[in-house]
Amino acid sequence: MKSNAKVARRTFLRKTLVASSAIPLAGIPIILKANNEKADESDPISVALGYRHDATSVDTKKYPNRATPEGQKQVCNNCKLYQAGADGWGGCSIFQGKLVNGEGWCSAWTAV
Repeated sequence: MKSNAKVARRTFLRKTLVASSAIPLAGIPIILKANNEKADESDPISVALGYRHDATSVDTKKYPNRATPEGQKQVCNNCKLYQAGADGWGGCSIFQGKLVNGEGWCSAWTAV
């Protein structure tokens, strides 16, 4: 038995609209979870940029500018790329979806 069901245009449009609006909503829990993770110092991006949660623990032999008086004033919370958050941790446009410590440092530090 062959079924040739006709779908009304309104029904098709309604179902398409509902389905297409649900797809972006499905990603919200993933985005919210990612924004609560702290950057890992052993992550390849962190290692490449010399990121440390505590700016005083930066390897000044590898990053000699950090040892200068001006360099010692550089921390994440006075960097142009940092977006302040709660408890001293905030977002950074370099570490997408991760939190960095406001008292941390990396070689991508940029003056405000």
